[in-house]
Amino acid sequence: MLGQKSRLDKAIKLLTPSLAQPFYNMTKSGLSSINEIRLRNQKYLTVIISGDEFYITSDGSITSDCNNALQITDEDIDYTYKTALRNTIYSFKREISLGYIITEGGNRVGFCGTAVLDDDGKNDTLKNISGISIRIAREIYGIADDLINDLKLLNGGIKNVLILGPPSSGKTTLLRDLCRQLGMRKRISLIDEKNEISSTFKSVAQNNIGNFTDVFDSYTKYYGILSAVKIMSPQLIVCDEIGTKDDLEALDYAINSGVKIIATMHSSNIDDAFKKPYMKELFSRKAFDYIVLLGTGLDLGKIISIRKI
Repeated sequence: MLGQKSRLDKAIKLLTPSLAQPFYNMTKSGLSSINEIRLRNQKYLTVIISGDEFYITSDGSITSDCNNALQITDEDIDYTYKTALRNTIYSFKREISLGYIITEGGNRVGFCGTAVLDDDGKNDTLKNISGISIRIAREIYGIADDLINDLKLLNGGIKNVLILGPPSSGKTTLLRDLCRQLGMRKRISLIDEKNEISSTFKSVAQNNIGNFTDVFDSYTKYYGILSAVKIMSPQLIVCDEIGTKDDLEALDYAINSGVKIIATMHSSNIDDAFKKPYMKELFSRKAFDYIVLLGTGLDLGKIISIRKI
């Protein structure tokens, strides 16, 4: 598996030389703190660090002042877009329609621009790319230790667990480490709809997700869960960002089939989760054994509450 420096190096190589150079001028601590690199056409080169966004200058300084920040050109956007797609745009029609692609090293490159809709009103492709985000893949070994120990997931058996947190609270990072540890002991089917947990590239997971983990890469959660139960006889299904009616029907099917579930959902607190339209029935039937809430900011990725249902 790749180290963090290698992942960041691969992200920087997606940039034009003029945008890449400032990163080579940065201190090691400055580089290691970067979570995302962002390009907005005719705006500025920025990075996201612990949820906050900063400008980058030509000498590699990280600043909140845009006066000396590097400006993004059409050529910068075009270069990164085509490089991320390995200069074979027509081979990645699905990824373009979804707005992101996983690149070598497991980094996720997201695009925004003008949507081109098909006859059903769904995104068919994108044109006039106006913004790009390069999210640096991170593996934090041991981040799931407290949850595994508190719920005795290895020694006392797997439970049905719902992990809550707002965007960028570390839910995906936590799932990744859960897969790594539990997947050395249990058969896991990982429903990786956005390919962010395994970061599979050319059929090989770029992240360590355990020896007994089978990846359903880019499946919708509905079809991924149904397929996993029927085909792979998992002891545990892991999936990210549940919330639609189809998601919950599939989870219900898996649980009724005797398969345990660990899933995440966007929610800033437990009470809000209980109010979500399609969650009420699952909660009322106690489909989950525990709800776990993650913090943000200084508590990023930390468990701040565990509630037994």
